[in-house]
Amino acid sequence: MNRDSGITLIELMVVLIIVGILAAIAMPLFPRAMEATRAKEAVASLQQIRTGERIYRVEENTYFYSSGDGGLTETKEINETIRTYLDVRDQRNWDYDVTFVGTEGSTFVATATRLGGDYASETIKIDEAGELSGSWPLPLPAE
Repeated sequence: MNRDSGITLIELMVVLIIVGILAAIAMPLFPRAMEATRAKEAVASLQQIRTGERIYRVEENTYFYSSGDGGLTETKEINETIRTYLDVRDQRNWDYDVTFVGTEGSTFVATATRLGGDYASETIKIDEAGELSGSWPLPLPAE
């Protein structure tokens, strides 16, 4: 008997069916995983803003606030004033803003607002104590 080595059509079809099933399971989870990653990006940036705010308070005896509409100018101002390095590209995922809460200069809330996508206008916030809150529908990433 002479047996040729190689794969049969049946074996190839079984492999393709298995790959198709795995792809069908993974594809619906992909957008949610991408949004969770973007949320982690925002939390990391908010923690960076919080650290910059604490340093700014030591130096200036008040917290910095941008009090704008959260646009690109305010993000650049945040970067320059409290020495952070937030994403200021035109295609960024988040807008950042810092506002006073309560007595002027004594507390602040930094807000990241999602730009575009299914979660446009959803927010993640951090206060001077490091507490995360907001309207973000996914579980917020742990610090």
